[in-house]
Amino acid sequence: MSMRSGSSSSGSGGGVVKPIETWTELRTCLREAKDKLVVLEFMAPWSEPSKAMEQPYKDVASEFANENVQFVALNFDKFEFLGRRLRVEAMPVFLMVRGFKVEDRIVTLTRDELRNKIREMLAPKPSSTGG
Repeated sequence: MSMRSGSSSSGSGGGVVKPIETWTELRTCLREAKDKLVVLEFMAPWSEPSKAMEQPYKDVASEFANENVQFVALNFDKFEFLGRRLRVEAMPVFLMVRGFKVEDRIVTLTRDELRNKIREMLAPKPSSTGG
């Protein structure tokens, strides 16, 4: 298991999966993202499905490098309390977060499903009028 330290010191995160190690890092990441979509992966180094999805997740992050989206990874063992509060029951799970709110989630082992969910989340929402 090699944990590469990021060579990028900018907060943009485009095309890179940023590992989050502390609560402070997580809060800072979400605060700086503002209304940007944050794809937050809950993974575990001991989980075979998490290991299988590591490279596809990085590939998807690269595909969306120029989009208004940031990719982060949380080790469930370090953020177990948060994982349980967010009802993470399988890994890897990808939470679609915007403005500190979980808007959607997907448990998947395919690059295509993850890519499609992100496209759906980035698509302009029709204005809701009526009532």
